[in-house]
Amino acid sequence: MKIILLSDLHLTPPGVELRGLDPERRLRDCLVDIEACHGDAVAMVVSGDLTEAGDPLAYRLLRDVLSDYRLPPTYLAIGNHDDRRNFARAFPLSVDDETGFAHCSFSLGDHLGLVLDTWEAGTHAGRLCSRRLAWLHGQLESAARPVLVFAHHAPFKIGLKRLDQMILDNGDELWSTIDPFRDRIRHLFFGHMHRTLSGNWRGLPFSVAPSTVHHGLLEFDSDRIRSAIADPFYSVILVQDGNVIVHTKQLVEHWTIYDPKPSAAAPAPVPSD
Repeated sequence: MKIILLSDLHLTPPGVELRGLDPERRLRDCLVDIEACHGDAVAMVVSGDLTEAGDPLAYRLLRDVLSDYRLPPTYLAIGNHDDRRNFARAFPLSVDDETGFAHCSFSLGDHLGLVLDTWEAGTHAGRLCSRRLAWLHGQLESAARPVLVFAHHAPFKIGLKRLDQMILDNGDELWSTIDPFRDRIRHLFFGHMHRTLSGNWRGLPFSVAPSTVHHGLLEFDSDRIRSAIADPFYSVILVQDGNVIVHTKQLVEHWTIYDPKPSAAAPAPVPSD
């Protein structure tokens, strides 16, 4: 099973640049590659910061861009740069009718996918209120298959000073919710950090998807988040034989590919005296 994961699109209204870049163009470059190379994917998830400032025009642009390509079923999370109300206007089917939050569950064959809504107004940190945690508990309680969880904010610090001030601010409550079902959770996926990152949280494996726009620098003690301009990334998740494998693909305009010619078999070693 193959799943495509993108994150941190930071789309602006049409024609508006971000740090000298065109976020729409970079997203389209990824989607062209996904359409050409991953027609066998069963789902695509975008893990938050769909827009730079929650602008309605940016959400309409995202809706139009996604419709221009043959893509697998696509599921959208929201992040701290988003706005739930404006998102809901452009993507009403991505908001849960009962709770009003932008979370959802979706079938992945013999697995279940869960997208969490960690957006909290007025802060770059994230939060899962009691209603969202109750929804998550219900989904995990009723799940009869392994679960993959997707969200924008991670519930733990990663050692980068400024980013550690913007994590999910009630990670202990999240853990209390999922701990009874931890054996069902195969992997956690996050965005927000603009870096490729992996590890485990209290024994649960996680991966962080980098941004399609700018890439965060590895500066542990900085009070600022500085970024480098790099070609866009997306992730390819393979679930096979009981394993979860995460590949990160970077679109690079100018690669020098070393493709050696097949060589003769290496000679057998000469036995020593």
